[in-house]
Amino acid sequence: MSTEPTVPPRPDHLHPVPAAPPPPGEEEAPRREGATWSWVEAVGVYVVAFLIAGMLSLPVLNAFDEESDLANMTATVVAALVIVGILIGWLSIYHRGWVRVMRLPDRRRWGAEILAGVLFGLGLYVVAVVFVGGILLFLLNALSGDAVQAPEQVPQGLSAVGILVTSLYAIVIAPFGEELFFRGVLFRSLRDRHGLRIGLLGTAVGFGLIHFIPGDAADAALLMLVMAFTGASLGYLYERRGTIVAPIAAHMTFNVIGLALILGLQQ
Repeated sequence: MSTEPTVPPRPDHLHPVPAAPPPPGEEEAPRREGATWSWVEAVGVYVVAFLIAGMLSLPVLNAFDEESDLANMTATVVAALVIVGILIGWLSIYHRGWVRVMRLPDRRRWGAEILAGVLFGLGLYVVAVVFVGGILLFLLNALSGDAVQAPEQVPQGLSAVGILVTSLYAIVIAPFGEELFFRGVLFRSLRDRHGLRIGLLGTAVGFGLIHFIPGDAADAALLMLVMAFTGASLGYLYERRGTIVAPIAAHMTFNVIGLALILGLQQ
C-alpha cells in the first residue's frame, strides 16, 4: 500500500495534471528552429551577391571568345559558385545556426530523404513539364496567336567539354545553390514569419523570376510559370520532409531528366 500522501483536488479544478507519455516507439518530433534572417535581408544579400558574381565572371568571358557557348556556360558556373560562397559566408558570420535551421537529417535518415527527393523529382517533372506545361502552352498559344515554345536553356552543338561543364552546373551546382537560397533561405524566412502560403508563394515567384531568359514574352512566360510551379512544389517537399536534403535531391533528379531529354533531342 502506498505511503505517499493523497493530495486533494483543488475546488477550482486547476490542479496540475501530468502530461501523458508518448506511446511506445513514438518520439516527440523535434521542434523546428526558426530562421533568424528576414526575407528583406536575404533578398538584399542575394542581389549584392548576384552583382558581384556578374563582375567576377567578366574575366572568364574575356578569356574565351565572347560569343562562344562554352564561355557563357563557364561564366555561369563561376557566377553560381560566387553566389553560393557569398551566401554561405553571410550565413556563417551573421546567422551561425543556419545549418540547424535548414536541418540535415540524422545519419540513419540520409538514404530515406534522398530517395524521397528522387521519387518526388521524378513525379514533379511529369506533372510540371507535361501537365502544367501543356496547359500553359495551350493557353499562351491561344492568347498570343503564335506558336509558343520554351526558351532554349542548353545551347546546341556543345563540345564534349561544354557538355561536361553544362552537366556539372545543371546536376550539381544549380540544385545546391538554388535550393540553398530559394528554399533554405527565402522560403524559410517567409514561412517562419508569415506562414506556409506566403512562403510557397514567395519561393515560387523568386524561382520563376530567376529563370527569365530574354526573348519572346510568351516563350519566357511559359518557362517562368513552369518554374514557379516547380519552386512551390519543392517548397512543399521541404515543408513535408523537414530537411533541405530532400528538395536538393528532387531538384537534381528534375534537372537530370531535363538535361538528358534536351541533349538527346539535339542529337
